[in-house]
Amino acid sequence: MREGVTPANPQRAAALELVHRLREVALRLELAVGEFARATGLHATDVRALTRLLDAERAGVEATPGWLAQQLGMTSQATTAVIHRLEGAGHVERLRSRSDGRSARLQVSETAVDLGWQFFGPLLERLIGITQQLDQRDRSAVSDYLTAVADALE
Repeated sequence: MREGVTPANPQRAAALELVHRLREVALRLELAVGEFARATGLHATDVRALTRLLDAERAGVEATPGWLAQQLGMTSQATTAVIHRLEGAGHVERLRSRSDGRSARLQVSETAVDLGWQFFGPLLERLIGITQQLDQRDRSAVSDYLTAVADALE
């Protein structure tokens, strides 16, 4: 048997199985994003940009073009192309920065939010329902685990 495929240590095998399940979830979410991109005529990178911009809004972070480039791991030129595509499609607006009037902040349009809810709303409702079935202790454990996984991926 190849090393790492099926660990001899039962705890390590169980952990690896959980990692494989997480990978499956990530793949299925990626497929859903791809389907949304195809249905809306967007590039997958455009959808990632919209997602990061919505995340910033929820977190109260002012999303600038430079911030978005960092989040996407792209050059400023490539990010500018993404922003232009999203602006052209009516999905993103450039507004004056609240902290520095010389720079721009990016905001997802209501039209794009509505489009996202139309497509992802049923999936989000199913995920919310599953999550609400967990008791507070289990939700905390899952939240801690996912936070640690996200940190490990940075």
